[in-house]
Amino acid sequence: MNSSAPWGEFRRGWKPLLSAVIAKAFSFGTIPIYVVGVFTVPLGEAFGWSRAEVTFSFTVATFTSASLSALVGWLCDRFGARPLVIAGTAGYGLGMAIIGLSAGWLYGYYAAWSLATMLGVGASAIALSRLVAGWFERKRGLALGIMLMGSGLTAFGAPPFVATLIENFNWRAGYFGLSAAILLIGVPVVVAGLKDAPKTTASGNAASGGAAGASNAGAPVQRPRGFRLAFESRAFWLMSIAFCAATFGIAGLISSFNPILRDAGYGAEQAGALTGLIGLFVMAGRLGVGYLLDKLWAPGLTFAALACGAVTCGLLILPALPVWLVILAAFCLGLAAGAEWDALSYLAAREFGLESYGRVYSLLVIGVAVITAISPPIFGYAFDQTGSYRSLLLLSAVLMVLGPALLLFLARGRGPVAGHQGSS
Repeated sequence: MNSSAPWGEFRRGWKPLLSAVIAKAFSFGTIPIYVVGVFTVPLGEAFGWSRAEVTFSFTVATFTSASLSALVGWLCDRFGARPLVIAGTAGYGLGMAIIGLSAGWLYGYYAAWSLATMLGVGASAIALSRLVAGWFERKRGLALGIMLMGSGLTAFGAPPFVATLIENFNWRAGYFGLSAAILLIGVPVVVAGLKDAPKTTASGNAASGGAAGASNAGAPVQRPRGFRLAFESRAFWLMSIAFCAATFGIAGLISSFNPILRDAGYGAEQAGALTGLIGLFVMAGRLGVGYLLDKLWAPGLTFAALACGAVTCGLLILPALPVWLVILAAFCLGLAAGAEWDALSYLAAREFGLESYGRVYSLLVIGVAVITAISPPIFGYAFDQTGSYRSLLLLSAVLMVLGPALLLFLARGRGPVAGHQGSS
C-alpha cells in the first residue's frame, strides 16, 4: 500500500469499507446491546420476568460469542473475513426470527438467543476490523471509526424502530422487524461490496506492524506469533484490563439507559427516541476519535474519551432528569462507546501488526465480551434488589477513569505504526 498517498486508500477501499459499515450495523455484536433495554419492560409485562432475567439473554448471547471468538480469529487469519461476514449476517437475520418465534418459556428464550448468536458469529468485530485494517494503513484510525459507525446507525435507528413495532403490535414484531431489515438490507449490501484486501497489502502492513515488531533502527525483531504474541505481551494485559473496566460501565449504561428514563417518567416512545440519541453520538465519537487516532497519541486520546462515560454516571444519579440533561448524558456515553471499539481495534493493530491480528484481537474481544455479558444483568439485579441503579453508577464512574488510565503506560508515539510519526 502506498503510504505516501494516505487519502488514496479511500479511493481503493471505499466499497469494502461501506459494506463493512452496514455489516457492523446488522451484526450480532451491535443489535443486542442497543435493543435489550427496549425489550426489558415489554417482556416483563408479558411474562412477569424481572429486569435481570430479561437482560440475562444478552449475557447468554455474549458468552456464546466469546466461546467462539478464538475460532473466529483463527479462521479469519486463515481464510479471510469475507466468507465469515456473509454467512454471519445471513445467519443472524434468521436468528432474529427464531427469537421472535420463541414461546414464553424463559430458558427457551435464552436458547433462541444463543442459537441466533451462533448463526451470526462470523460477522464479528474480529473479522470486520481485520478486513478494514487490511485496506487502510495511514488512515486506519479514521477507516475503523467509519466502519464502527455502523453500530451508531443501529443505536440511533433500532430503539425507536423496535419501540414503535412493540407499541403498535407486540414484542415479537420487534424481532421480526429486525430480521427483515437484516435479510433485506444487510445481506445484499454485504454480498455485493465486501472484499478482502490483497494479501500483498495485508502482509505489507503486518511487516510494518507495531513497535514490538521492530527495533528503533527499523530492523525486524523475532517475536512470538499467534496467541503466544498476546499472552507474552505487557501491552496485551494493559489493554485487556483497561478496556474491560471501561466496558463494564459502557455496557451497563447503554442497557439501562432506557429503563432509567422510564423510571424517571418518560413514556415508551420518548424514552426510545432519547435512547436512540446515543447512537447519533456514538457515530460522531467514532468518526472524531478515529480521525484523531491517526494524528495524536492513541493511548492518551483513548483514556480521555473513555473517561467521559464517568460523566454520564454522575448525571444519571441526579434526582431530576430534564431533557437537556438526558441529551448531555447521552452525548458523553456516546463518545465513550464510540471510542471503545475504535480504539481497541486501532491499538491492537498498532501494538501487534496484522499477521496475527485475528488471534490477538479475538483474545482481547473475549475479555471485553465477558464483561459486556455480565454488566447488564448486574445492573438489572442491582435495580431488582434496591430499586435504584445508584450503586452501580458510582462503581462504573470509578472504573471508567481508573481502568483506561492503564493505557497511559503503553508505548509513546503516534500514527498508524507505534513509535513513529503518522502523516496526514
